[in-house]
Amino acid sequence: MKKVLTCLVAAVMVVCLAAPGGLMAKENKVTKPATLTWVAGGVGGGWYVQAGGIARMIAEKEPNLVLKVVPGGGVVNPVRVSKHKDDLGWGITFVDKMAFKGLAPVYKKPNPDVRSLGGIFGIYHIHVLGAKDKGVTDMAQLAEMVKAGKKIKVAAPMKGTSDLPLINNILAFYGISLKDIEAAGGKVFNAVYADMVNLYKDKHVDFVFTHLGLPGAAITEMSVSRDSSLIALSNECVDHIAGELGTLSRDTGRSMIPKGTYKGQEVDVPTVVSAGELLINKDVADNIAYTIIKIICENTEELYTINPANKNFKPETGWKNVALPLHPGAERYYKDAGFMK
Repeated sequence: MKKVLTCLVAAVMVVCLAAPGGLMAKENKVTKPATLTWVAGGVGGGWYVQAGGIARMIAEKEPNLVLKVVPGGGVVNPVRVSKHKDDLGWGITFVDKMAFKGLAPVYKKPNPDVRSLGGIFGIYHIHVLGAKDKGVTDMAQLAEMVKAGKKIKVAAPMKGTSDLPLINNILAFYGISLKDIEAAGGKVFNAVYADMVNLYKDKHVDFVFTHLGLPGAAITEMSVSRDSSLIALSNECVDHIAGELGTLSRDTGRSMIPKGTYKGQEVDVPTVVSAGELLINKDVADNIAYTIIKIICENTEELYTINPANKNFKPETGWKNVALPLHPGAERYYKDAGFMK
């Protein structure tokens, strides 16, 4: 009799743990009101509006969760989240990886307490554009020109931006730097993208390095003003930067600028592509992290209407396309949903 009772108790416990309304399910629910801050971008900007829409969706599905959106930016967001000045934040994969590791020159020390809930929320492509009459179609050719001491004129992102270190890492893969260009007698203009357009149109530069979503308005304008070629990066470069900085790997099928994106572009052009991800502090409760990503994954139709950039997020691969370790609560959800083993 005692043995039968023991078996019955064990069976009941298994049912309770496994059933949707059981103990495990309860562990994943938000049972007490919680208010969190979400650091986004500038007030009224794309990131700010995008976060606001998702925050409202989450509050509608789970009234115990209130997410307050506050202004921020790509470089500061992972630091603020790591230090728990904010609970969540928008991030860009390569910036987040640099922040996590504390890579110079952008960061002076590691920020180890930032985690990811998932990606991809927006994608951004490295564009290397060159005047067609220079005859350069891939970065190896451009690097050889610099190594041979040829004088070239280039425009690169402003110092202090997150884009410049990414460009520098790509150049380093090919064994050159912006300083090498200047040492060979060439010129380097650090400029905002709007100014790059004029520099290129007026032939003050023949090559530009940018990091933009598709299609990039600046690239479109430059391509119309002069016969131009997008300069391809090698598969080896794409793989290297993905491994070092968490940009998208080639197996995502996104590491290219698709043909026809710009005037005269007849082929796909391989390049480095970064992605937006949703950050969270490691100490945010597992059930809260679980609930946030669960709502996002289970309401994709509404998610996609909030902002076109959200259409890049696919629940089945949301756990994969990130640069940082997943929050345990998010990992639990992806496994419960069958997306992650």
